Amino acid sequence: MGKMVVLKPVVWNGNGYLAPTGETTSSGFAGDHGYGHEEWNGRSDWVWKGWKVFHTEGKGRMFDYADEGNLGIVMTTMKDGQFYAVGVAAAVYQNNQRDRSAIAKELNLRANGADLWKVPKIRGLHKNKAEFDAHWKDSYEWIRWRCPQSHFIWFNPPIRIIPNDVIPATPPRQAIAKMHSGYQAVRPDQALAIIAERLPPSHSILAWLSTHDFDDVRDRKVRNAPPPKGKGGRSAGTATDPYTRYLQENEFQITPKHHHLQSAFEAFLKISKATHIVPNLQRVDIRYHDAQGGLVLAEVKPTEPQTMRFAIRAAIGQLLDYCQSHNDDPRLLVVVECEPNRPDDILLATDNGFGLAWPVGKRFEFRWPIATRQA
Repeated sequence: MGKMVVLKPVVWNGNGYLAPTGETTSSGFAGDHGYGHEEWNGRSDWVWKGWKVFHTEGKGRMFDYADEGNLGIVMTTMKDGQFYAVGVAAAVYQNNQRDRSAIAKELNLRANGADLWKVPKIRGLHKNKAEFDAHWKDSYEWIRWRCPQSHFIWFNPPIRIIPNDVIPATPPRQAIAKMHSGYQAVRPDQALAIIAERLPPSHSILAWLSTHDFDDVRDRKVRNAPPPKGKGGRSAGTATDPYTRYLQENEFQITPKHHHLQSAFEAFLKISKATHIVPNLQRVDIRYHDAQGGLVLAEVKPTEPQTMRFAIRAAIGQLLDYCQSHNDDPRLLVVVECEPNRPDDILLATDNGFGLAWPVGKRFEFRWPIATRQA
């Protein structure tokens, strides 16, 4: 599975999405209760464990892509018959129930109920305060998504969207997705056509949208549409060079992919002959003693084949930095996410005195410099 980016309708809010205003005319939850949880998305302090947290409704394949952080969301809305983009998020993950509870506690979301009750439209949709309080008790934790702070931006003012400029059609396209409960998958160049002019060329969201690993859009009319018109001529793969994209995607943030790879390597070490396994000490991802009792410092690098060399290069520099504080001549190991497909990538590590490891099922394959111990 590659990546997917979608246009996702949210309710209109005329106050920067800092709190509900009672302007929503949507059906469903927002229509029943007078607000949507996305009406707080513009708040810069909605941050939990370093992640930007935000809300839209979710549906179908959005959840599948969010499992691995491969979802992008351009949040759209309507006002007076016009379409607008109000925000965008990339590298999006879904929050589970435990996450949502922790987010609500840390951000004190329960307290927002008092401000909601002051909104006339919300009061008018509930019989009394007691009924509203019961509703809010069951609803205040509902924050669906999170993403790296570097991969989220809220637009003020919103960006007007002309549907036929983004997804040209004959006869001219008059609309994009409107249903609050739905979404519209688009090509990355179509998403870029909406947002690119409002972001600096080096922005992480542009980098995320400019790779070549997006799955085909299922809707044939969107998939086969001509290139977007006018603004946003940037196409996938041209926003920035591969090394900068690697840095933006993997080095400027700690992602769940990093956590998953590190956890898998730790689990492998525990069933091997390694001892004294210590994660996350003095900036070193994992340190352990091998079968001969020698110290190994390991740097974990989630990566893909096309960015393998960049990952190894970055890890070598970090490991050299870390080992300066050790007097016992540790071995240095780079742990990557997949097998290198170029011999030169392996040699970049081993010819410079570094080991390289990658997962093969539940075990890990190792390559060490010839002059070093092989265990």
